[in-house]
Amino acid sequence: MSHSEEEGACSEDAAPISKLSFYWQCFLLFSFLLEPVTLLTCGHVMPQDYLISWCKYCIKQKRTEFLCPTFDEERKKTCGKRFSYHDLCQSASLSPEEKENFEERLGALTAAKLCEYKPVRALPTFWCHSYVERDNKKNLCVRCTICTGRDGSTYEFCWICMRQWKGPTVSAQKCGNSGCGDKVRMNLVGPPDPLILCQPEFKQEKIRNEKDDVYPMKDKSSGRKRLALLINNIKFEYLNDRAGAEIDELSIEKLFEGLGYTLVTLRNLTAQGMDTALRDFSQREEHKQSDSCFVVVMSHGDDTGICGISHIDDNHEDIFPTAIIFEHLNTPNCAGLRDKPKIILIQACRGKEDGEVFVEDSGNRSKGQHREKDFCCMRSSTPDTVSYRNPETGTYFIQNTVKIFNQHAHQDHVEELFRKVLKTFKKSYPFQMPCKERTTLLKKFYLFPGL
Repeated sequence: MSHSEEEGACSEDAAPISKLSFYWQCFLLFSFLLEPVTLLTCGHVMPQDYLISWCKYCIKQKRTEFLCPTFDEERKKTCGKRFSYHDLCQSASLSPEEKENFEERLGALTAAKLCEYKPVRALPTFWCHSYVERDNKKNLCVRCTICTGRDGSTYEFCWICMRQWKGPTVSAQKCGNSGCGDKVRMNLVGPPDPLILCQPEFKQEKIRNEKDDVYPMKDKSSGRKRLALLINNIKFEYLNDRAGAEIDELSIEKLFEGLGYTLVTLRNLTAQGMDTALRDFSQREEHKQSDSCFVVVMSHGDDTGICGISHIDDNHEDIFPTAIIFEHLNTPNCAGLRDKPKIILIQACRGKEDGEVFVEDSGNRSKGQHREKDFCCMRSSTPDTVSYRNPETGTYFIQNTVKIFNQHAHQDHVEELFRKVLKTFKKSYPFQMPCKERTTLLKKFYLFPGL
């Protein structure tokens, strides 16, 4: 299993774009000729896997139309031209399952715009599972005509707790089911956020005492636009699927929402798709109003790079070199993030070896700029070793990183947070050790969550 995370109880797991490495450009040109690509109505060409993943992300943002994410070289900005699901079907070869998924989700979004609806969660004797519209928003008692017609008797349910209705049915603000009031409060308040927020006094003290040793962070109220990118490869054509990766994705999404980042989540990309997605991400206009960015990549991998979804064992035709992430975000290629911290997290195997061994005790003017600085990359394992993933709880690396950030980001800078992540692996996970690479942070990077 050279390219997959180990199985056991767990699994292995707007400047012009300057020229990338010559060999990688040759690879991309060759891939472009072999991989399915799609011509959009705006004239831009995208790898099909990236296009489909981008459209799914748009739907996740509750959009019923899609915007082209391609960086337009002539206009020096993201294209942003709208295209419809019909355009997508005309351009891309969608599988029957993909079409069904798109149409179901787009239909639900359209219905949500036209009327307030919820899926009926019927009792075991009623298996409707359809959608129902609430006519009177002041009345929590809702009748399902499908279930009523099927059973021959009136079936009404509570709009809040979704159980069969008990109590008065006219202008009802609460049903008679036990715990319904608690359910109302839970829906309004939501689960507690585990991220500990930073106190304003702490931020002021750090800025006052450490001054130029701390990266300047924009306030939440200053119109900042923080972006983060998550690439999560779960389903593969030839390798084992990464069960449990969805749990990591949810954890990352919740963390970055708390930290004030808009997270672009893309699933199941080839190496060419990952490259194109990173290129477009590096040119987003929002970076100019940001103070930092995060890039998280989760996939299978080996000692040469990160596996695309079309990778075959012992055949490196769909491997994405990690160095290309740095090239897309470096000084000449990503002007919007110049002099700003860029944090990269990579969850992927780097070889076949286990990480455990047994030993005996004992200004306007042109001026020179560093090509690569203000980076910090955290890898899930050391070179040549595997990373572990639990199908039920996610990967050790991502889950421990999220936990440490939630508990300590309000007072520790990023490199200290990573040190704490490493420490959790010292005793609890002797077979795996994450590591930092290509760290060029010149200052301390505090996230100041909540501020």
